[in-house]
Amino acid sequence: MFYDSEVIVENLGDFVREIIRLKELHEGRECIQWYRGHADKAWQLIPKVHRGFSGQDEELFRKERYLTNDFQARASVYNLRKPALTEYAGWLTLMQHYGLPTRLLDWSRSPLVALFFAVSDQNEDEKDACIWVLTPGRLNAAEKLEKPSSIDGVEYENSFLYNMAHRTIHTMIYTAFRRWELSGNLEARTPEDLKFDHRFKTLAGKIAACYPTEADSRVYNQFSTFTVHNASKKLSDLCDAATLSRVTIPHQKKKSLLYELEVCGITYSYIYPDLDHLAREVRENHQP
Repeated sequence: MFYDSEVIVENLGDFVREIIRLKELHEGRECIQWYRGHADKAWQLIPKVHRGFSGQDEELFRKERYLTNDFQARASVYNLRKPALTEYAGWLTLMQHYGLPTRLLDWSRSPLVALFFAVSDQNEDEKDACIWVLTPGRLNAAEKLEKPSSIDGVEYENSFLYNMAHRTIHTMIYTAFRRWELSGNLEARTPEDLKFDHRFKTLAGKIAACYPTEADSRVYNQFSTFTVHNASKKLSDLCDAATLSRVTIPHQKKKSLLYELEVCGITYSYIYPDLDHLAREVRENHQP
């Protein structure tokens, strides 16, 4: 069960102190933690494509494949840089960037960016917000995504923070685009098929933490990272208190916290570095 902080956040200083306390409580200064802000504390910690879904994982993947393949087919009419058809990591990142429901869940290496998302949604002004704090290395270790190594009779666990283009992640996101089934014709099976089939089965039902492959200004400014959900299970049900924590933001403090973030330069035009959000920011700053 995840750790629920009882600290009441009144201002930005309170928030930063609690983030530092959680970091040192778990593994100290060397601990890598990622953050995600929810404008409503009641929102579940699941990717957008999973929301409102109940059923078997294969039914979920089938629904997802309709979305991804339709997007790939129709994206060709737009004049933008597109990955090769089988570069699934690049496509999934692109789809996430433009709001298509995917199996990716956005995180940030910056607690201030996560706090901005938690307090800036005016539609949820009356709801308590929260910041989720994830220790990604612990998640990947607990999911046992890699085989252990044996050296001189001693077994060592292998645990990494991946890039989206890593072979392990590529295998985990394959079902978002294609259905896999090993050929029933024994003579048609290649060594590569057998190896992929083995990894495909061992990674079924797993969740992994990874860094993005794309490097546009939004990904850079938001310090973006992802968890990849190759299953319909929830992180909040999976993780223990050393892996996942939650800090509550009282709804009464949202506006003052947003102002403090703006003073520190965490604004709409920083989070979304484009002319639309710059114009919005300038317009709001000069309202009478």
